[in-house]
Amino acid sequence: MTWTRAEFLAAVAGSGVLSPEYADDVLVRLAHHSTAIEGNTLTLADTVTLLVDQRVPVAGTPVRDLYEVANHYEAFARVLRAVAQDEPLTTALILHLHATLMDHLAHDRGQYKTSTNIVTGASWQPTAPARVPDLMRQWADQTEWQTANLDNEALLEAVASAHIAFERIHPFSDGNGRTGRAIIAYQTIRRFGFPAIVQVTRRPAYITMLDAQDAPGLSRLLAVSLADEAARRTQA
Repeated sequence: MTWTRAEFLAAVAGSGVLSPEYADDVLVRLAHHSTAIEGNTLTLADTVTLLVDQRVPVAGTPVRDLYEVANHYEAFARVLRAVAQDEPLTTALILHLHATLMDHLAHDRGQYKTSTNIVTGASWQPTAPARVPDLMRQWADQTEWQTANLDNEALLEAVASAHIAFERIHPFSDGNGRTGRAIIAYQTIRRFGFPAIVQVTRRPAYITMLDAQDAPGLSRLLAVSLADEAARRTQA
């Protein structure tokens, strides 16, 4: 069941990772940009109306669009809990993040894909379903080591490379992009204290970087996001 705002605020307070004001700010922007990259029709103002004012922003908004955004209550709370408890990046955490993001949206939420999927417009093919469990265990082990042990530019390049690898595995039938960007939020809050958020305005460059496996380019994009976020956190 999709969380309420009250449940989200209680989780924020319980984690103690971010101030309530800044957590609200991050929630709205993460939910908006990550879903808009996938084609969600809600604007940033609509997202504020839904998540902060708890009102449906526009009559006739597709229910799917509402759930895609509202599911970030629980998903972002799960990220903050993992950071607060110094929880390592594991396949269990990844599956849980997917389950929260795909609540009411996918029958197989929190489960790896069982049939072949494609990425429209991509020059590559996602990993075959039978190989996903083993590859995801390897991916999680390597990414956890990098997240815990690397610093500064090396860390950001590792985050970028891991994100590209995750999207190429494409472990789920749907929701891969949103889950991958939630993992980036977890990694960057854990190490920097604030998230790197890929903005929808950068979507063309971001998609090109994923397709070309341009980890240095994506690393620079994440670095710019973190610099903006550092300033924003002090103002929240």
